[in-house]
Amino acid sequence: MRRRRVRHILPHEDKEIGASIMKILIINPNSNDEFTSLIRECAQSVASQGTEITCVSTPGAPLLIDNYIDEIACGPGMIQIMKDNEDAFDAFIVACTCDVNIDILREMTEKPVVGIGESSMMAAMMLGGKFSVIQMGPRGVSMKERFVRKLGFESRCASVRSIDPDGPGDMSDKVIAAARKAVEEDGAEVLTLGCAGLAGLDRKTSGAVGVPVIDGVLYGVRFAEALAACGGKTSKKGLYGPDV
Repeated sequence: MRRRRVRHILPHEDKEIGASIMKILIINPNSNDEFTSLIRECAQSVASQGTEITCVSTPGAPLLIDNYIDEIACGPGMIQIMKDNEDAFDAFIVACTCDVNIDILREMTEKPVVGIGESSMMAAMMLGGKFSVIQMGPRGVSMKERFVRKLGFESRCASVRSIDPDGPGDMSDKVIAAARKAVEEDGAEVLTLGCAGLAGLDRKTSGAVGVPVIDGVLYGVRFAEALAACGGKTSKKGLYGPDV
């Protein structure tokens, strides 16, 4: 018996020429256009052929997200971005490793909404038993630890270590120093970069410390592509369901 070939139709497929176009919107929750450009560059480097990446800063948001007040301040702009663009894209990515306000955006659409924080940790758990996060600044440690607990990943998290972004020295050297301690002292088998501003340092850090290093921007793009291509939708039964 011949096996029937199943053909999956990708989003925005052009029926006449057979070309498949997937459109992904990456939302940088802060208003730092330099960060946004870095995120866009990394995302485009890994996007599949036929995927169109659009990356935007959040209007009215602070330049950096350092605390919970900053997270709230990002909300109105992120909501407006989703309202203005929900129909035009196949999937959305929140480019903050604490996945700021992601539950709000998931409530607003059935389309996949991916966070680079959750994506990086899920990828790390597929590549090793324990992972550590390299975070920006000491305040980021407690916030990231709480985020890990929210996701239910604490049994797989070896540690969260921070670097001083404003101190002397090259950023990559700081990341490598913290990464080495996470591996040698905390037992980390995989590392994740705990800030979108560290995008692009994964390969250099991995080569220096000898374990996989996850850049959440890259994995976020591929997770978003996979969910959209396979027809994944945000469930509206329960947590993200309509008001009753």
